[in-house]
Amino acid sequence: MRIHRIFPAAAVALAACLGPITGCDRGGTDEPDAEVVVYCSVDTAFAEPILADYERLTGVKVHQIFDTEAGKTTGLVSKLKAEKGRPRADVWWSSEIFGTMELASGGVLAAYEPAGIDDIPRQYRDSSHLWTAVGLRGRVIAYDPKRTRPDELPRRWCDLVEPKYAGQFRMADPRFGTTRGHMAVLLSLWGEEAMRGFYRGLRNNGCKLTDGNSQSVVLLSRGVANLVATDTDDVIVAQGRGDSVAMIYPDMDAPGGGRSVSGTLWIPCSVALVSGAPRAEAGRKLVDFLVSAEIEVRLHASESRNVPVRPGLRARLGAESPGEAAVDYSAAAGLLDLSDRLVRDILLE
Repeated sequence: MRIHRIFPAAAVALAACLGPITGCDRGGTDEPDAEVVVYCSVDTAFAEPILADYERLTGVKVHQIFDTEAGKTTGLVSKLKAEKGRPRADVWWSSEIFGTMELASGGVLAAYEPAGIDDIPRQYRDSSHLWTAVGLRGRVIAYDPKRTRPDELPRRWCDLVEPKYAGQFRMADPRFGTTRGHMAVLLSLWGEEAMRGFYRGLRNNGCKLTDGNSQSVVLLSRGVANLVATDTDDVIVAQGRGDSVAMIYPDMDAPGGGRSVSGTLWIPCSVALVSGAPRAEAGRKLVDFLVSAEIEVRLHASESRNVPVRPGLRARLGAESPGEAAVDYSAAAGLLDLSDRLVRDILLE
């Protein structure tokens, strides 16, 4: 069980920041703002308390639809696509950016520029106002320092195909969640042939897939795997429950001496208004809330430890994103279908 925790200093800051929300016309129970529907792939333990507070502060009933761990993000993306033109959801709150870009290009999202985002860098705001990004998490390799020495660790993702890591590595199914976006980023950087070789190497090394990042970390903690790909928040949660887990931030250099990409991948959450939302005005108000600086403060204070996209908040909170690489999220989003096909054809063969 994940336990939501707000650190005292951040709780005080959040209360101060939320004050203006309760003091202006942000809700009430009159139609059409009496309720709002949000499809959400952010982990329930982190999202539910935030949405519950919004409901309490505004009086607006928030109907929450969450994704499963195994089908993370991809399931709700497919649901939103299927409901295009007759949506049930008003707001999309995703744990990553790639599926959101896929929805934007497919006409599933509506243009809306939220209030209070002037301090968010341009790379975290869609130029057509179809989505806004908040709260970064890093893609890391987790390990047990009691079993694996630092000098035994891979320094790059492509190192995982080396024979010495045979039978040691597990990751979530690359067709879902942040792992899907991660593999699409590698594909965009390395090219198709190098990615094919990487998947063949993982398969030949006995890489096994799990039902999600959190399960990968559990298997690591139980000694079933020595190395797992996951997100920073899953490691932090495991450390919070007392597990012997540490993490490294691998570089994304291409295999075989190809393109050098210093740094590792940090993936933001994203928020958007659904096109044709049945409760559009209520949806816009919830979007304003979810992309606010207050929520970035809260996510950083929680066990997810998301790093704010706002530079000023990062400095004030002392939040860091070690080894953050410059990444073209859009290029990766355009390769999601190809990445899925390579996984099916090679890794799942």
